[in-house]
Amino acid sequence: MSNPRVSFEVQVLEDKHWVVTQFMADEGQAKAFAESLLQKGNHAAVRVVKDWQRLDGSHSETVVLEKTGEVKNQGPDLALGAISDAPICRELGDFYLPEARQTIGRLVRKYLDELQVTPSELLHSGAELKRFGDKGNLLFSAIDRVATLQAAATGEESKARRDFLSKAWDDILARARAFAAKKPPLCKSFAEIMAEVAKGGEHAGYATQSLMAIRLLDVRSYQAKIDILLAWAAEPQAATALEFIDLFIADTLLSAQLIQDLLGYQANLGAALTQLCDLAEGKASPAKFSPEATFSALNALFAKGCLPQSKAVLLARVMRELGGANPLSRNEPKQETEVFTRLAHRLVGHRGVLAQGAAAEALLHRVTRIHAHLGTVTASQAIDLMLRLLSDKVLKVQYLLALAQSNLALGMTDALAELIIARVNETEHIDKWVPLRLPPPERMAALAGLNAALVACQILAPEARAELGGKVDDVLATYLLAEEVIEKIDKPDDPLAMRAIRLIKFCGSGVLIEGRSLNLARARVIEHLKQPQFEEKFLASVPEPGKAEAHLREFHRLLVQTGFR
Repeated sequence: MSNPRVSFEVQVLEDKHWVVTQFMADEGQAKAFAESLLQKGNHAAVRVVKDWQRLDGSHSETVVLEKTGEVKNQGPDLALGAISDAPICRELGDFYLPEARQTIGRLVRKYLDELQVTPSELLHSGAELKRFGDKGNLLFSAIDRVATLQAAATGEESKARRDFLSKAWDDILARARAFAAKKPPLCKSFAEIMAEVAKGGEHAGYATQSLMAIRLLDVRSYQAKIDILLAWAAEPQAATALEFIDLFIADTLLSAQLIQDLLGYQANLGAALTQLCDLAEGKASPAKFSPEATFSALNALFAKGCLPQSKAVLLARVMRELGGANPLSRNEPKQETEVFTRLAHRLVGHRGVLAQGAAAEALLHRVTRIHAHLGTVTASQAIDLMLRLLSDKVLKVQYLLALAQSNLALGMTDALAELIIARVNETEHIDKWVPLRLPPPERMAALAGLNAALVACQILAPEARAELGGKVDDVLATYLLAEEVIEKIDKPDDPLAMRAIRLIKFCGSGVLIEGRSLNLARARVIEHLKQPQFEEKFLASVPEPGKAEAHLREFHRLLVQTGFR
């Protein structure tokens, strides 16, 4: 009779690490299984480890068998990908969340690309789950890798995490098989999927994703999957369920090969990353050799804000590559700094930093690598190098504010706060903040955006936020007065209706700051409202009398919208 406090782990040597491939209660069976694995020629070494649980709950391990063998030809390389962390899943539903799916996508990328399968398709297909489980020790290696990372993060024992993940895998497989046992149809359109889900019998979200997976698994090409998803997104029935389409598009975009195909020709890595940023914001145009129809349709969905998960996936790739070691200009190394500068200005804008703290941190890693020839580059030196590279004061402070949101900021909050305060306090004229060559609305919007970022900065004390925000507001108010911006909008020779509507739209344009600058514009509006018979004069000033009442209603709507009572 086996001892419930004793178990035996069958481990194999993979990538110079021992990974668990099976748990058994009987020592003889464990040794026999290890011998059979070695004879198949799939592993260079195997061993059996006896795990004994003490009364206090701790574990003691002893190696009871260890043998080496000769590895035979294995076919395609399906080794696990490198990951440095893994989200902690506590419930079954956690395994279907974006962070978990992205971890699966990175960890077993070679296997998924070999079959052209996405993580969500894998999680919702009993057949694909079984195929993966039968692929040598790939499943056990993946569980062991994730369990080790999670145990290090939580302080739990690796064995406890492995047991939980193994049980979760069995539950995910059982759920997928139960759905398949109902013999669901192959739905070609999203309307058919919605009609099938409406019949009930299963959680609507899981049923929707499972039916989508059945159709997508019917094609073994990432681009073909994207085209199906884009066609579904264009159906009226998908209007209220775009999050599911976004989910599958995000999983498909985890493939580096698909990304290369979508981007088409790019001069270098820096240009490719810039194009990915443009695509994530819906501002891109297809490049040479890019699948134009697919790319344009995808870009249109990004522009509408329909793909938040997919946007996160694209930006995460940009940050990994930017913070990594691959040169941004491999073929022309002398242009590395120039390419980096262009990419930095694509990420750091007057309205804020794309991807915020993650981008600020990745930029800092890259500038450190570019200047590695100087020797050891400290964090403060790297920050100084980044600030020198950015072209104006708003960009510099926006970068510092984004860096304050990164993991790097945890150990340097006081120094960053001092740097932000010093940068804001040293400049009072708008020309020092934003280039004169930019149009006035863009210059004002840059200051308004900076003010919003300053008052939201958590590493600054509340009184410091208010003071710094007020300084930026003073700069903008001074600009409005010196350049007579309000006077140029409120031209005395123009009809009153035109002047009033222009002023109220200016108040609600977002280019002014709640404070002195906005009060200057609001005061001019109030001045008009207080004049005798304002509404009669407004109506009389409209060139087309038939439209006068409509213009007045629009003016009152804008008054309410911009906070006037």
